[in-house]
Amino acid sequence: MVTDEPDGRRRRGLRRRAVLIDATLRVVSRDGVAAVTHRAVAQEAGLPGSAVSHQFASIDELLSAALTSQTEQLVAALTDTADLTGFAAELVRLFGADTSAVAARYELYLRAARNPATRESTGLWLGLLATVARHHTEDPVRAQTFASVVDGYFLQRISTGTPPSAAELERLIRAALGA
Repeated sequence: MVTDEPDGRRRRGLRRRAVLIDATLRVVSRDGVAAVTHRAVAQEAGLPGSAVSHQFASIDELLSAALTSQTEQLVAALTDTADLTGFAAELVRLFGADTSAVAARYELYLRAARNPATRESTGLWLGLLATVARHHTEDPVRAQTFASVVDGYFLQRISTGTPPSAAELERLIRAALGA
């Protein structure tokens, strides 16, 4: 009998991998990408130092997995992409829930400029923004402007420490989309 269920060792490996990714995100949230080392992540996870290198071939692979995990969670949380009011409100709610996690996500996102392997992960986020834009415009320039407005808005909020406003974000994205 063939099954898609992973065996016990594989399940434990997947759980350990998830624990290491969560630990990586905590390190990035607290101390930034530059602080991510095998030792720092293993210590944060409460695992032996060899655990990281056993699960991930490199720090780049670990950081890419962390960005992918964060982005998949964000994309899953933003299920209603047609309603701009709800989209803006949910983004602001997620931002407010854990500002340091949002800063970590953008730090990992910006890392794609120097690490092409990370670019695949950024595509998940950009794909979500493109999906939202397609509900409101067929103009590719407006769609790109929309994505730039969303990212720019949150980067400005992170860098200034200013809390985001759902109403303000909605006004900006409606202007970008011509909605």
